Amino acid sequence: MKSSHTRPQQAFTLIELLVVIAIIAILASILFPVFAQAREKARGVSCLSNQKQLALGLVQYLQDYDETYPRVQYYDVAGSGRQIGIAEMLYPYTKQGVKTGDWVAARTGTYSCPSSPAQFQPNIYGFHLDVFGDGETPWNPSPFPVVTMSQIEAPTEKIGIMEKGINDGNNGWLNFATWEWDWVAYVKNNGEVDDKLDGMQLALDTPGKADCDFVASESVNSGFNNWATCGMMPRFRHNKTVSVVFLDGHAKAMPRGGIKWYKNIYVPAGSALGWTREGWYPY
Repeated sequence: MKSSHTRPQQAFTLIELLVVIAIIAILASILFPVFAQAREKARGVSCLSNQKQLALGLVQYLQDYDETYPRVQYYDVAGSGRQIGIAEMLYPYTKQGVKTGDWVAARTGTYSCPSSPAQFQPNIYGFHLDVFGDGETPWNPSPFPVVTMSQIEAPTEKIGIMEKGINDGNNGWLNFATWEWDWVAYVKNNGEVDDKLDGMQLALDTPGKADCDFVASESVNSGFNNWATCGMMPRFRHNKTVSVVFLDGHAKAMPRGGIKWYKNIYVPAGSALGWTREGWYPY
């Protein structure tokens, strides 16, 4: 008789299984952050593209209105008496925003950052507070004069539109904060601007407005309780960069800490022009 010998089946030992699991865990810990960064990079590109589309609409508006920047909002006192916002003024050029009757909310489409945690909140992209100031409103019956392109000495360096954090309510601020005390302690040394002092340390270090988002509520009106907090300051969502548009119309992702107040924000126009003429601003 022929005897047959069955070869015993080989199985993984516990140590071999643990080694494989450890290798998989190590690879996952390496690759997952890379995937997350790649996804955020793609969202950042989309965000920047949105702002570029708004910039193109703004440039067309300027061509039609004698190179005069629009108000961020005003009330049609002599006409219907209703509130008119900047999204409505740009609508003929962008065709973007949520339109309800005549009112256009700066939300969805090119007004939306895909990384924003509160997609219901409009005005994630804020406009320069001094250049795009309020027009005539019930709370501002005597507004500062409008700003023209000729008043901007270095439009390629001055930020006009900026991605902001969210506030704690259902609506975002139309502007981003531009005043020195929101960004930097001071920029002058013996009366002269010192580039070494310029920066954005206050905007990065101050709790409640330093690169942050509040927990927003779609049903809560935040009112005026969050002036110059997260909802009016830059938010570096995209791998520590923020999407901005400069006043010449080009868009760019700026790194966290890379914005300088005097170089990139300060414009002697609007309310800042009056203070500058008095000789104490910037300080």
